[in-house]
Amino acid sequence: MNAILIESQYIGSCSYWNLLLKADAIVLDTHEHFVKRSYRNRAHILGANGLLRLSIPLVSGKHQHSAMKDVRISYNENWQGLHWHSFTSAYRRSPFFEFYEDHFRKFYEEKTDLLVDYNFQFMQTIATVLKTEIAVSFAEKYYVKDEFSGTDYRSHIMPGKDITLDFTAYPQVFSDRFPFEKDLSILDLLFNTGTRAKEYIEQMQLK
Repeated sequence: MNAILIESQYIGSCSYWNLLLKADAIVLDTHEHFVKRSYRNRAHILGANGLLRLSIPLVSGKHQHSAMKDVRISYNENWQGLHWHSFTSAYRRSPFFEFYEDHFRKFYEEKTDLLVDYNFQFMQTIATVLKTEIAVSFAEKYYVKDEFSGTDYRSHIMPGKDITLDFTAYPQVFSDRFPFEKDLSILDLLFNTGTRAKEYIEQMQLK
């Protein structure tokens, strides 16, 4: 069985979903300490001015040292409105935005207290849109290095870290002004390729 231990991510990049879709069992580590400048509360999309980094603000901000299961989302600023406006501005001209937008708008209208709950609900919705089932459970404890019986992918995918996957270029909204931007949020792939998104992710291979 291909079991993986991995962190909870906000939406998740294409490489993150490549790991999820190829796994027989997924264990989300909710006992690890929050890692700053990671995809745990960040997502990257391509906007009219280039790469756009979206970040969910947290209670206690960037100095959050809680276990992931206790990390709370801050609503002191209207980040939901900002993120949804960023998505609509970036993808309203994409072929499939109108087809999928109703699935995701709720995440920018309703409030969820805990980051892991928000990320998990987003993950379930994406899996539904991809018409696939993923076997996900939450870790019951913190696993030290080499203790997990499967493959430990925690912090394997981080902003700025080179990803050893072969990313075939697909049409992006602003391809007339920017070169292909690889490994963005899976929503970039969904809004641009629609039902072909799952096949694209599954066909990604190691270089």
